[in-house]
Amino acid sequence: MIETKISSLLIEGAAELGVGLSTEQVRDFSLYLQELRIWGKRMNLIRRASDREIILKDFLDSLTVLKRIPQDASVVDLGSGAGFPGIPLKIARPDLTITLLEATRKKFFFLKNLLRVLDLGKIEVYWVEERAIRETQNFLGKFDFVVSRAFGSLPKFTSAGISLLKRGGILLAMKGKRGREELEENLARLEKRGLRLAFTDELRLPFLNHERTLIGLEKD
Repeated sequence: MIETKISSLLIEGAAELGVGLSTEQVRDFSLYLQELRIWGKRMNLIRRASDREIILKDFLDSLTVLKRIPQDASVVDLGSGAGFPGIPLKIARPDLTITLLEATRKKFFFLKNLLRVLDLGKIEVYWVEERAIRETQNFLGKFDFVVSRAFGSLPKFTSAGISLLKRGGILLAMKGKRGREELEENLARLEKRGLRLAFTDELRLPFLNHERTLIGLEKD
């Protein structure tokens, strides 16, 4: 289980982001952390020096988008990797319907095992090669939100994700301190693709003070 000090860090950090965590949810994060440790020894899954880093830089960072996602929304995590942000979102908000798309087969098997361990409802994972995402009929026009934390540039993310959205759905890009600058450089091009800027949120991660920019682009 997560040590008491680390557990308190998770609870306090989540509360600072406006997210309350129950004992059961903290337990699920603990199981998640345990699986990351086990699988991290077998494969290049995540590069963090400590459990504290994972909690602050991965778990809490993933939760920053929750204030923008309404009750019972359908969310696809594009390029989920080690499960960020999709798994933390699902643990913190059981009402959400989450789909994880991952192109790397080894990471797909990690995610599949993780879902078995956590036994969460309304969440699925698919192995889909990046070039095939826009052509996978089961996903087209299905989701309220497409989120990504590490899928690449805004143009790349929007190109891959726009076809997955319902009309009026939101592409939610999680960026660092250069997020607003990247948006300004690409907004005209994104508008030509049928997207409009819905919001930009600038915030800092609890305890670390690292700058984050959340960019929401709505599909016409």
